Amino acid sequence: MLRFVTTNDLSLDAASVEGMPSRSITGLAAPYGVEATVSDGTRVILEPGALPVTGRRPKLYMSHDSSKAIGLVTERVDSPEGMYFTATISATRLGDEALVLAADGVLDSVSVGINPTAFTYDDEGVMHVTAATFDELSLVAQGAWAAAQISQVAATPPTATNSESEAPAMADPITPEPEPVTTPTAPLHPTPKREFKMPSSGDYL
Repeated sequence: MLRFVTTNDLSLDAASVEGMPSRSITGLAAPYGVEATVSDGTRVILEPGALPVTGRRPKLYMSHDSSKAIGLVTERVDSPEGMYFTATISATRLGDEALVLAADGVLDSVSVGINPTAFTYDDEGVMHVTAATFDELSLVAQGAWAAAQISQVAATPPTATNSESEAPAMADPITPEPEPVTTPTAPLHPTPKREFKMPSSGDYL
């Protein structure tokens, strides 16, 4: 399997996030016609149409580690510039971490894992791949091409602040205040504050 490990430049226009499913990422998996070097040092160029848009859905990994599977590539769109993708991320602890890192821009690139099935070599020893299986896509900090990046993230990881924001900020002023109790309140939920009566000048005297 070819795993791309260095970078080259290609511009990418970000797609609109509207209509994306939650817990998903989208971007460019690999550009066509741009040279990259795989893990064994082979120089490779993917020709237009080299990657399939049908067949078994590629799995989504963290850094090409099959033991760290986090989702599936659910949509593949071929274009003259390269293969675009949308992938959904599973609701697991590792998937949540991947979403946060992608949303923060820490893991902003992707790297494809492919098996060439049709290819030729030019006079400089560069492999030109005209057909390949698309087996996996990985989130990485730096991919084979500068253009192979995540352009949009639709992340909805669980956070404790969601329940806090819905809790009441103040007690109802009409409700009588009960006697103080020692039972602790549930964690992550703010409790209403008791009203404080300012002392009069006579109280100080």
